[in-house]
Amino acid sequence: MKKLTLTLLTLFIFWGGARGQSSLKADSAGLWKKITTLENRIWADFPKTFREAQSVLDEARNSDCYGCEGRALMMLGKFYWANGQYNQGLELFHQSIAIAQSINDYDTWAMATDLIANTYYYQAYYDSAEHYFQNAYQIAEKVNNLEGMALILHNTSLMYHRKGDFKKTIEYIFKGEQIRNRIPQSERQIEALGAMGSLMIDSIYYKEAINDELKRLDHFTTIKDSMSIYNSYFNIAKAYRQLLDHKKAASFFVKACEMMESVGLVPDWNMVAKDYSDANMKDSALYYHYLSKKNTKNATAPNVSYTYELLGETHLHFNQLDSALYYYNKALKMSYAMNNRITFTGIHRRLVRVHTLLGNYEMAEYHLSKGLKLAKEVALIHEKNLFNEGKFLYETKGDYKRALYYSEKFKDYLDSINRQEVAVNLTHLQAEFKTAKKESELKEVTQNYQLNEEKIKTRNLQIGLSLISLVLFGSFGGFYFTRFRRKKKMSEVLEKQNKEKEALLHEIHHRVKNNLQIISSLINIKSRTAGKETAELLGDLNNRIYSLGLIHEMLYKSDHLGAVDLKAYLTEQSRLTLTSLELKRGSVELQMDLDEIETNFDVAIALGLISNELITNAMKYAFSEAQMTKIIYLTLRRTTDQLHFTIADNGCSETNPEIKKSFGLRFVDQLVRSKLNGEMNITYDNGLQIEMILQPKVSKQ
Repeated sequence: MKKLTLTLLTLFIFWGGARGQSSLKADSAGLWKKITTLENRIWADFPKTFREAQSVLDEARNSDCYGCEGRALMMLGKFYWANGQYNQGLELFHQSIAIAQSINDYDTWAMATDLIANTYYYQAYYDSAEHYFQNAYQIAEKVNNLEGMALILHNTSLMYHRKGDFKKTIEYIFKGEQIRNRIPQSERQIEALGAMGSLMIDSIYYKEAINDELKRLDHFTTIKDSMSIYNSYFNIAKAYRQLLDHKKAASFFVKACEMMESVGLVPDWNMVAKDYSDANMKDSALYYHYLSKKNTKNATAPNVSYTYELLGETHLHFNQLDSALYYYNKALKMSYAMNNRITFTGIHRRLVRVHTLLGNYEMAEYHLSKGLKLAKEVALIHEKNLFNEGKFLYETKGDYKRALYYSEKFKDYLDSINRQEVAVNLTHLQAEFKTAKKESELKEVTQNYQLNEEKIKTRNLQIGLSLISLVLFGSFGGFYFTRFRRKKKMSEVLEKQNKEKEALLHEIHHRVKNNLQIISSLINIKSRTAGKETAELLGDLNNRIYSLGLIHEMLYKSDHLGAVDLKAYLTEQSRLTLTSLELKRGSVELQMDLDEIETNFDVAIALGLISNELITNAMKYAFSEAQMTKIIYLTLRRTTDQLHFTIADNGCSETNPEIKKSFGLRFVDQLVRSKLNGEMNITYDNGLQIEMILQPKVSKQ
């Protein structure tokens, strides 16, 4: 239900424009604007706005604007759809499509088709949903509606993930990213809409997203754009949620809800409550849930059901089982009435847990059986989770033979899901890199051929002109002018080729950065189910991947593709490495003193990996829990032909010969010697100090 609610919000944001208005006559423009404005008011007082929507449809039917009638039918259908009245919504969507087709209104046609697809997706009728998603995409593509195309691909990837088809999930994630990269950055709604789909819910890159969104927020605040301010708050809150900083997430969801109130929308306090619950702040969680419950008379039926479901979840989280049972049963009844099969299958799963804890084993077995029967055709993810609940039920009941059966089933599903996600994604990554490499090689061969052709032409021209100049010395002025024009033309050709090469390199760096980000996300998925030691190793690996990704990001954003600003790179890389570790290990101060140095790609990569490794080691081993002031120092100096790079801490390390045998320091030593032509010295004086004297090839500033 949570993902469906976010999808609902996504549809409102993306499908909210009045794109077709420019083709209307002046006397119909006002009616068209009234219709498209109401499309975005479903989060307002629903009963009141629903009556307005019915009235506007009557007005459109009595007008001379046939297109307005088609759009109004879709608009009212969206109200029925948002309220869980799917059959009424489908009927109006089909009527809207018939009118939109007859007048070539592709935007309304695509929106109504996408809404039909989502209707079937919500009810887990996947074949029908797939058919209509494909149709909606083809229609949006005809008018190059990039936002609509990206949204449809995103929803399709969610559908396949829910269905358990991970190959298709990854395929549509990639397609969506390719479309989204064509949308201007200022118009993109990336993080708030879960752009990478439900597979990509964790990433170190959310820190970058927060910084970007804060800049956008300043701009929107300056121009007093309330809806954009609301969307930015929502973006930032969701990013903090993915970083597991639930207190900050809750604080930004509060701001988002306050902005919703300011523009006349019903605030979604459930978002706030959910993060306070995850932060184990019981009183705050229940306060905001009950605040949301007060608004149920103004909300849609799915939102009311979602409120009851979250109340059940929060009461279960805090072991208030009778209250949890009461709210889950209310949500279950409402979900069955709407035929939201994905939702009520998930509620059956939670009721297994509640009845098991209450000792009602017969009811727990009933919900387990009912849920598993539904999950086979509704959602692989629910089936996996129901096996886990079955394991818990029979362990609690003392039936260890059946508990073992469900435990093995759960483990098989978990391994299968992880294998599919990783294997399919790596296959796509390999294809992406091969394609980029072939494109690069082909482009380079073509450019070299063109350059050689120009050189041959120029050489032949120079020989010919030299001979002519001996015979016709008096026409030197004309010859000089001709040669000047030829050189100018060649210079223009070379300049054009250089720009094309730079654009290609920018694109390759961008693709590599995106692919590394996806690998990072998949590692995070695996780490959630791994043991503590394995999860820690995966976290270290993820930080190394981030060091690589940051280089490619800096290069594709830079005007100088051949050089890396070491000070900027090491500053950003070390701060974000520290931030990712502070979530688990406490606050540490980072003090940096870095010279302004430019270097090549290979040197920067090596220094970034060294910095990541030594900061990670310091965070793990240098400091005691009782230590008040924790500091890590980074120093980078340049002499005539050397770099002096030092990383130190003020921790509690003592002289230990075995430390040099650790994997981290052996890895650093290998980089120093083989990649940077240097040597490394380790000393102990109120902490560990590692000094590296390096002699790489460094660009002069």
